[in-house]
Amino acid sequence: MRSHDNKWNPAQQLEHVYLCLRPIKLAISLPNIIPAILFGKSKKGSRSYESLVEAYQLKLKNGGKSPLIYEPKNSTRGVNKRKIDLLHLVNSICNKINQCQENDLDSFLLPHPLLGKLTARELLYFAIYHVGHHQNQIEK
Repeated sequence: MRSHDNKWNPAQQLEHVYLCLRPIKLAISLPNIIPAILFGKSKKGSRSYESLVEAYQLKLKNGGKSPLIYEPKNSTRGVNKRKIDLLHLVNSICNKINQCQENDLDSFLLPHPLLGKLTARELLYFAIYHVGHHQNQIEK
């Protein structure tokens, strides 16, 4: 669902961000052994924030799109509730990160639909960039 100019409206942007952050919370909530078994461990550590953003922007430039499961379903219903849900989700992610060992963020791999396997730190870098990207879209 897109608005008249083929861009998501602010409510849709909010819903998209919420849908994208939910699996990140789940992924970082798993016991370390689960991602290690499912996705492996990084032998090279994490890229920098700038390098991760550059790789993501290149994927978008080459036609990468959000998978359908992350596309917003409704445009305006429950916006205030979704804002509260998003705040709780972000707080929950922050609490989980605070419980992580620093070296685990650079060793455990997690899947990303466009970028492939990322370290937990890279996935968090992506989340930071992605939320800011959609905030800029809303502000425009």
